[in-house]
Amino acid sequence: MGKTVKIAIKCPKCTSRIALPVNEEDVGSKKQGICPNCRHKFLVAIPTSLKSKFESDPTNIGNQEEEPILLLETVGNSNTAPQTFELSSDYYTIGRKNNSGPAARPDVEVVTTDMMMSRKHAAVRKKGRVGFTLADLGSKNGVVLNGNKLEPDEEVYLSDGDTFILGETTFRVSFAEKSPDYDELTK
Repeated sequence: MGKTVKIAIKCPKCTSRIALPVNEEDVGSKKQGICPNCRHKFLVAIPTSLKSKFESDPTNIGNQEEEPILLLETVGNSNTAPQTFELSSDYYTIGRKNNSGPAARPDVEVVTTDMMMSRKHAAVRKKGRVGFTLADLGSKNGVVLNGNKLEPDEEVYLSDGDTFILGETTFRVSFAEKSPDYDELTK
């Protein structure tokens, strides 16, 4: 099978962010998407403008026109509901909900309800078009990436398909391209 790129779309039912894998053969046709959160099935028109993405440099995340998007999907458990977070800015802090104040801390962009997670547990930093890194912010329980615990102050690059654990929450990593017709794909 040839190269696959992922595009970021929204579920038309629950508006969750989804990374939909697209092959070169899919360009110009419709592909079925299934939301991992609400299980809703829907058709997505794959625009012909994606054809250029299959000709880009495979060593670069994204291409020269668009910045990469990192999708973090939480694996649901008794502490955390399944969620998908779309990250495209330069810096994100991941942590748990602050129970002694407002519902969401303004200094934590990726918020969960996992009580084993520190309030400011880890950070994801974008490194231009090269990719994204993950670092422990001095959390109590540490960060485990693909089965290996990160050292304090260690910053590692994330790859498509990586998993990491903060507290009792598992995050799956996906890279996606923002489609040129982002808001129109599921209409």
